[in-house]
Amino acid sequence: MVSGRGKPVVLKRRLLVQRRKALGHSQEDLARLVGVDRSTIIRWERVETDPQPWLRRKLAAALRVSADELTGLLEAVSEVPGRADGYVLRSSVSVDFSGAAAVPQAEGFSAHDLVSRRSVLEQLSVLSSVALVRPIREWVASVPMERNEIIGSDSLESLRGAVKVFRRWDAAGVGGLKRKAVVGQLNAVAESVRDAGDAATRTSLLPIMAELAQLAGWMAFDHGLAGAAQRYYLLALHACREAGPSELALGVKVIGDMTQLSTKLGNYDDSLNLVRTGLGALPRSANRRVRSEMLGLEARAYAQLDEAPAAARSAQASVEVWQEAAGDEPAPDWLYYLNQAEVDCLAANTYTQLALRTSDHTRRRAYAARAEHHTLQARRSRENGFDRSRVLDEIRLARVRLSQDEPAEAVRVANEALALAEGVRSSVVDHWFARFRGELVARHGDDTATAGFGDRLRERVT
Repeated sequence: MVSGRGKPVVLKRRLLVQRRKALGHSQEDLARLVGVDRSTIIRWERVETDPQPWLRRKLAAALRVSADELTGLLEAVSEVPGRADGYVLRSSVSVDFSGAAAVPQAEGFSAHDLVSRRSVLEQLSVLSSVALVRPIREWVASVPMERNEIIGSDSLESLRGAVKVFRRWDAAGVGGLKRKAVVGQLNAVAESVRDAGDAATRTSLLPIMAELAQLAGWMAFDHGLAGAAQRYYLLALHACREAGPSELALGVKVIGDMTQLSTKLGNYDDSLNLVRTGLGALPRSANRRVRSEMLGLEARAYAQLDEAPAAARSAQASVEVWQEAAGDEPAPDWLYYLNQAEVDCLAANTYTQLALRTSDHTRRRAYAARAEHHTLQARRSRENGFDRSRVLDEIRLARVRLSQDEPAEAVRVANEALALAEGVRSSVVDHWFARFRGELVARHGDDTATAGFGDRLRERVT
């Protein structure tokens, strides 16, 4: 919408917003009291929809006003500038990290996500090559060196507890189904950061906002929404930068997530450039768990590019750095998933890829043996609660058997993985199944077992 002066404006029920804030309610709080989604509150405040008659009594009670007073709040519509205090829905996220843009962009894009259909989100573009790698390098250079003081409170601990719950949902393989809840929480925290009355509160909220943006990105990735995932990762980097040096390790972990997205899209050069940029930002004597994961991702990128010696070195370094980190202080919750099983998986992925790519029989056997060792070790040490990872463990073993030229055993294990995946909804899992089937068909397309597996896989994805 454009005003008479040609400036962009949006409609807003400002008195309704003011009443909500006067009572200390966030949009999420009000939605919970009324019994609706947060996106519904957003639409009401932006004059996109009106409360249905059967909801008005609940809304009036939540706002502590009479029915007539509520009508007055709803009818008081005004034009406001298209900026943060009347934020505009954003379908993009800036890659310019020079300013303080985390909050308005987090509000705008998360609101866009909340009110958009999946078909709209699927059409979001993805950056690659120089357009992606250069700003990530600029982010590394822009993280401030001063450390801000952090404060704590019951409400902050409650938020951190909510993020922990969201992560456990994700690990259980149902994160995609709960994704909108995470996005709604991110939008609420961004609003709280914007309205924070003091710098200390803002400083405490920014890391939580960064963690929520990272998790929203991963869940979008696992839901098959590559464009949305990349935008949330960029939002997380914005928040990490504004939070200061204490969040450098989280920012590097986000770069690792971006590496995995590039790998899934087949942009292996981007994967390598991103992970090396992230590794370059980490002090060698600190954040060894994050460094271990990044080295494992670097190894896989090298393997995808057929750089076998470099891949093997990075895979070995990943395992060694993880062992060195055994005596380090406990990992933050955003890294809770990284354990011995996951480190073995990173190494197994690399050696399996090398085994499947090489034409040298001796090397293939050697790589496959290493892949088998790490895969079986990961299966033995996998903890409860990681349902998606258990499915990936089985698909990984099926690929190892394929690299060992055992197609019948590979199909048997893959069928067991299909049965195990019955309650898991994950784009990552589906992609792994599809990749295995492609590799199986390429090597043993005439086998009857191959056709049977393809039929069972189609039943899952249709």
